Amino acid sequence: MLRSLWSGVSGMQAHQVALDVEGNNIANVNTTGFKYSRANFSDMLSQVNRIATSPYGGLGGQNDYSIGLGTSINSTTKIFGQGSIQDTTNKMDLAIGGDGFFIVSGNGGRTNAYTRDGAFGFDAAGNMVNNAGYIVQGWTRDLNSGSTSCYSDALYNVVDTTVPISGIKIEPKMVIPAKATTQVNLDANLTAGDTTDKLGCMYALDSTSVTAADGIAARYDSAGNKIQMAEDMGVLFNASGNALKLSEGQGVWVSYSQATATQAVAVATTGTITLNGTTITFTNDSTISGVSSLVAAQNAINAKKSETGVEAFATGGQLRLVNDNSLDGNASKKNVIITASGGALANFTAADNSITAFRYAYTTASDADSTSRLFRTTEDLRALLQQDANNIKHGGGYVDSTGTNASVKVTINKTGMFEILNQDDGDTTTGNLSLTVSSYYDTNVTSNVLFKSAMKGLNTGILVEGGSSTTSASLMAAKHTATTDIVDSLGNKHTLTVTFRKVGPQEWSFSLHVPEPATFVNGSGERPNYFEGGRVTFGEDGGLTGMNPPTIQFNPKSGASSPQRIDLDFGVSGTFQGLTSTDKESATGNIYQNGYQSGVLEDWRFDSNGVLIGEFSNGKDLALAQVAIASFTNNGGLQAEGSNLFSQTANSGEPVVGTAGSGGRGKISPSALEMSNVDLSRSLTQLIVVQRGFQANSKTVTTSDQILNTLLQLKQ
Repeated sequence: MLRSLWSGVSGMQAHQVALDVEGNNIANVNTTGFKYSRANFSDMLSQVNRIATSPYGGLGGQNDYSIGLGTSINSTTKIFGQGSIQDTTNKMDLAIGGDGFFIVSGNGGRTNAYTRDGAFGFDAAGNMVNNAGYIVQGWTRDLNSGSTSCYSDALYNVVDTTVPISGIKIEPKMVIPAKATTQVNLDANLTAGDTTDKLGCMYALDSTSVTAADGIAARYDSAGNKIQMAEDMGVLFNASGNALKLSEGQGVWVSYSQATATQAVAVATTGTITLNGTTITFTNDSTISGVSSLVAAQNAINAKKSETGVEAFATGGQLRLVNDNSLDGNASKKNVIITASGGALANFTAADNSITAFRYAYTTASDADSTSRLFRTTEDLRALLQQDANNIKHGGGYVDSTGTNASVKVTINKTGMFEILNQDDGDTTTGNLSLTVSSYYDTNVTSNVLFKSAMKGLNTGILVEGGSSTTSASLMAAKHTATTDIVDSLGNKHTLTVTFRKVGPQEWSFSLHVPEPATFVNGSGERPNYFEGGRVTFGEDGGLTGMNPPTIQFNPKSGASSPQRIDLDFGVSGTFQGLTSTDKESATGNIYQNGYQSGVLEDWRFDSNGVLIGEFSNGKDLALAQVAIASFTNNGGLQAEGSNLFSQTANSGEPVVGTAGSGGRGKISPSALEMSNVDLSRSLTQLIVVQRGFQANSKTVTTSDQILNTLLQLKQ
């Protein structure tokens, strides 16, 4: 009888504990990061009056005869289910979505506590603390670590999480030192199209000097424009932005005066002449036709003008042959070349040949042939024009490559025009010229209309000796410019200008410029604040295939560290990362340099990995610290210590410390808190269950008491 009495008592005691547990849950319904607990009931040791027996002989087996002695609470289980995430306006609030705990310490990191409550802030010393003053543990970035040579730029703005954790401390008015630029990245397209608006004039040229093809020892005018630099004519554009696209053999004729030959016409009934490769014959009996041999010869030659370019004139009883060299075509329409004659025209011989027009043909060969008047560069063509203009004016013999003795000066002016000036040479002979430009073509070479149209600007009826010059239309080069500010070790900015210029079908040069007094190591001799000679090449698909140089050295001349090495990252060879060259217009997609000036911390924010990102007055956002997250094998084994803290126990396992979002640890939600995971509907229902259980056990006690009273009354 006493067993039932005490069983009821144990049940009442156990349900009282369950009521305490559930009451605590309900009390913490609004506690940030709280995890509710559950009371675990278990029966108590049973009193065994007879053990179970097995079947034996003819008697069957029997179950045991045992009586339970009540119940007890042998443990409580913490339910670490995810609480709802509540957004807040406090940028220091953090919530973990998933497994893991924030780590805090109240004794300098000697022992740690763990919490799901992410209501943090900063104290007066800059420590990141919870509401109880415990300092949040994690990794604080050493802003000087990026200065080591083995520290890549990709890792410069990353918190080092390989070191032991410590208290996070951010100075309230933190100042970051300037970081010198060590890398410039550029994403851009350099047009490979037939038209462009991004143009620059041809480099100015004269006879005085020519920069070597590598362009390193460049010369400049007073405004800093590069001069005396030859360019490939095949990749130039006209002033409207249309590519000339000169191919092998294409070119123009330039005539410096009319070609003429004059002779008397003999009286004969027939006449023949082979003129510019075309044989012309006529028959004329003056007594019958009434037409003189002179007029008959004139008519016959003029009938073939479209084939020879030569027109005949009867003057003073003589026949004058004139070719103004204005017809487009091949050599059959140029000059006056006599290879055979007879009859009335027998007086015309090869001695009368007159050559005043010359064909200038483009070649892709590296060394143009001046004898055959092949050209590749602007300097090739300029020199050829000057050579022939002076030979025509002076009757030959001009070989002065420096141009000091040239009375006809051919230059490329600052607006990209071929300019021809017929200077007075001081002699008694008037050496006027007459320029006519026409196009060359034949059965194998087509006419380049754009090149002819540009050069036709040179046409002039008379280029008077001592008079004004004549010019072609402007010829342009495809050009693209990008700028960015690089920073020296003191934080001074220097504007870096990168200028690209098309120099080949799939090749561009580039130069760099910084304002004085800064200079480049191995900069241009005349202007060391210019760096010349850069080259980028592209494949048939427009992807980058080569780039040189990959690195430059810069001297700020400001008292900052020097030389300052800067890597030029213009892309990866064989890919479309960085520079490309397609038919699209030249344009810069992005230019970036990794330096910055010094700055003062103005604001901060957290990201989903728990990284504290500082926002500085210099516009930089830098990772300053990262909150550590601990995970345990058995979260339920943690010991609640109050103040929303847990401590490690033997049954929780060792903490595994890492970053949010890694190793199964949850992500962090900034400006949010995790609410209590107490479910009031469950808790209130559980209260009813516990209450009924308590009442039922109390009934066992009263019933046992009544039976005891009955036994006592039997004695009476």
